[in-house]
Amino acid sequence: MNIFKELTEKFRTGDVLTRLLFINCGLFILIILLDITFTLISFGTASFAAQIFQYPWNPIVLAFRPWTVITSMFTSYGLWHLLFNMFTLYWLGGIFLQYYTSNQLRGLYILGAIVGMGLFTANYLLIPLFRLKEWSQAMPLASVSILTFGTALAFRAPNHQEQIPLIGAVKLKYIIIVLALIDAALLPFVNPATDAAHLGGALVGWMFYRLLVKGKDLTAPVTAIAIWIYGLFSKRKPRP
Repeated sequence: MNIFKELTEKFRTGDVLTRLLFINCGLFILIILLDITFTLISFGTASFAAQIFQYPWNPIVLAFRPWTVITSMFTSYGLWHLLFNMFTLYWLGGIFLQYYTSNQLRGLYILGAIVGMGLFTANYLLIPLFRLKEWSQAMPLASVSILTFGTALAFRAPNHQEQIPLIGAVKLKYIIIVLALIDAALLPFVNPATDAAHLGGALVGWMFYRLLVKGKDLTAPVTAIAIWIYGLFSKRKPRP
């Protein structure tokens, strides 16, 4: 069995967290390959390959790149931001699954990104100052999705402790705050529009926690759609 088949089988049999990691890393590799290709043929700007997968604030641009509604959920700003996001996704995702379900992880990942898109666009449309050329015109949303389920986790288990090298045991609520600050520092050309998207993701995480306490699962519609899609591509009985 070659490496590609091994990776395909790992993805097929993996849990939601494994698949999220694979999609993020796979899309990053695709962007690198396209970037190399575009450079060789002198096509587009230096960051064009990444931008065609990120979510654009401009509805006109979005109309020509509708796939970005999906792909932007799995994109990051460059290698260091990707590594930070994947470390955080793997670490917090594993802790999340100790308190919540895989379906809820997938649901929050998607819902957080969707709300982030809406707020990103709204800020640009309503406040012309955000449309300055030196600020990013498109946004990757992987970090928004991660912050979404991270926030839900922080409210569910704020006093859960993790061992940090050279520091010792640290409560989860403080870890989430520090990770959010680091993520903000890694984003180039940060402006209030991107901040609003991250805050929107955090709000979704908080709403999920509050509603779940009352017996209402905010991620249930996403789970239902995922099961339906799974049924379309599989002859097996859909799994919840």
